[in-house]
Amino acid sequence: MFNNVYINMICLTIGSSLTEVFVSIYCAGDMMKTLFFILCLNLSLFSNDLHLQKGFVAIHTEMLLDKTIDPLSTSLQADLSIQDSDINSLRGVFIIHMKLFSSDNKNRDEAMHKLNEVKKYPFAKYTISNISKAEGNHMYIINGILNFHGKEKALEAKAEILYQDNILTLNATANILASEYNLEVPCLFFFCVRDKIDIFVKSELIVK
Repeated sequence: MFNNVYINMICLTIGSSLTEVFVSIYCAGDMMKTLFFILCLNLSLFSNDLHLQKGFVAIHTEMLLDKTIDPLSTSLQADLSIQDSDINSLRGVFIIHMKLFSSDNKNRDEAMHKLNEVKKYPFAKYTISNISKAEGNHMYIINGILNFHGKEKALEAKAEILYQDNILTLNATANILASEYNLEVPCLFFFCVRDKIDIFVKSELIVK
């Protein structure tokens, strides 16, 4: 056991900020050390990582001559965590590979990939900032940041979220404007794809 003189010398001479934190906690006495370790214990006990079992992202837009522009991708990735069973504490990111969106029209998909510049911007990422309860059973409002096509913008989504038996299911909807992300919508003669894009996300995650 270090004596107080030796500990004080360490407190005065250590240069590493991380080491200073732990030494300062040691120097602060038993009460501070107890509170610190209780906090660490609580975080380790109640912060649970969620592992994606299955999921997809679908988008919908349309034009006068084509009402079924509905590409979908099952390449969804997620890095999420939850505190105990509190859905409001859900945090993390969803990531999708833009080139892996496909629909029933391969030529149209290739044109969309070119417009989305998928080689330059291969991924879209949504980071959850906070979640609040909404009206209706299991309904929530998710606020976060969408990073898409080189732009970051706040995006609100409505979601049905259920957490039971260590399984969390999340079905969310949102919409964006292509023009807000510097995307040019394609046109055929005088008919252009609409600016509004509907987004649907379905995921099932399990605590491990």
